[in-house]
Amino acid sequence: MTLPDLKQLALETLRNPRNAARQILDMRLDSTILWTAMALIVVLNAILNGMTVPLLPLPETMPTIFASPWLFAVILGGGIVISTFLLTWVGRMLGGRADLVDILALIVWLQALRLVMQAFVFALFFFSTLLSDLVALAAGLYGLWITIAFLDEAQGFGSIFKAILVLVLTMLGLAFGLSFFLLLIGASSAGLT
Repeated sequence: MTLPDLKQLALETLRNPRNAARQILDMRLDSTILWTAMALIVVLNAILNGMTVPLLPLPETMPTIFASPWLFAVILGGGIVISTFLLTWVGRMLGGRADLVDILALIVWLQALRLVMQAFVFALFFFSTLLSDLVALAAGLYGLWITIAFLDEAQGFGSIFKAILVLVLTMLGLAFGLSFFLLLIGASSAGLT
């Protein structure tokens, strides 16, 4: 896949998420490639986070995970892996047909787009904080819609409501799992102790 192909797929993701999801699923990418791409995206996210945190005005009580690129990468990577498994499992419980590699392919693509958008919002911050905040909010909301459409297409539900239910149940499971993980590593509500 060439750079123009990726650009076209990104545009298709924005215009017609279901068709973009179908194109990604039809590629039948190998799981090794997908896990490697996911690891690369986590590392790039941690680097971007490490660059942005010192430059942005953040509250004093900011959790330590945002100040430490390594800890941020571990939490982000763990969250992506757990959510990939949960999205697959919960979708299957509700009658979906996607397997782990299908969901992983879509999550990797969504995370790659999210990384590009975060870099854009970060650059925009230097010109207008209000505009960067509005773009981040709009991208987050539209990204949620794309995720729902991707899930519906991958699982073959034919029902946006089932896809939303999968996402909600997964988010609840992820919140519980990450809370438990943070408790295990000694985190508190104000950061790491």
